[in-house]
Amino acid sequence: MTMNASTERKHKEGGLAEGLRVAVPALLIALVLRTLLFQPFSIPSGSMKATLLIGDYLLVSQYSYGYSHYSLPLSPPLFSGRVLGSAPERGDVAVF
Repeated sequence: MTMNASTERKHKEGGLAEGLRVAVPALLIALVLRTLLFQPFSIPSGSMKATLLIGDYLLVSQYSYGYSHYSLPLSPPLFSGRVLGSAPERGDVAVF
């Protein structure tokens, strides 16, 4: 069975539209999760060798010490200071 040119074009456009319908929400969900909740990191050096080894992976909680406008992509000046902030406690690992 062969398809004519218009049917083939609609099929290609449908595939692109379907791909965008799946990719855009997935990217938005990933952006929200990484920005507001947790972000993965890899340990690049041996500065904390007693507890974390080079190459270890960890998930960092973004909300432990609150949010500032620097917590958001492109740092929009929506508010000043820190929202839901708390001071670090002894034994916490801070990631910069």
